[in-house]
Amino acid sequence: MKILILYVTVHGATADCAHRLAAALGENAEVCELKYFFGDLSQYDCIIAGAPVYAGSIPKDMRTYCRENRDTLEKKPFAVFFSCLSEDKNTIQEYLRHNFPGGLAEHAFACDSFGGAFYFTKLNSLERAFDRTLAKAYAKASKTKAPDGTADFVVISGERITAFADRVKKAVKLPA
Repeated sequence: MKILILYVTVHGATADCAHRLAAALGENAEVCELKYFFGDLSQYDCIIAGAPVYAGSIPKDMRTYCRENRDTLEKKPFAVFFSCLSEDKNTIQEYLRHNFPGGLAEHAFACDSFGGAFYFTKLNSLERAFDRTLAKAYAKASKTKAPDGTADFVVISGERITAFADRVKKAVKLPA
């Protein structure tokens, strides 16, 4: 059983999520950033797509890739994870429907958000100011300590990654 975790990342949170998911899935999982993937999807038994969400949308390259490879992806077990701060199941399902072609969104057997990160140490001053506002709003809503805007603010959920990995294992009949 070969599982491909194909992801796009902007500042690194999705890459972190993808590698944590691969570790939870074990030796059957291969991780590859979309811009470096030149393989054949038909060689894999299950495909997992991962992407960050910004203002409700994922990066265009993942949307385009999934649209162009929709026929192949719909013939295999397919799942999606997002690196974003949304935890609401309805919002996450809306991200799925908004960003993936209709039939493919409906074909996904699993979809969840693993949380996200603000890597303030990697951002320019404009990004840092904008993201500091978002991170403070998230911290207030989730009753966590507000970030200072200089240290990285990471809220990736190992618990959600493990639960997602368990759903994948069950769907593709891997030992738990």
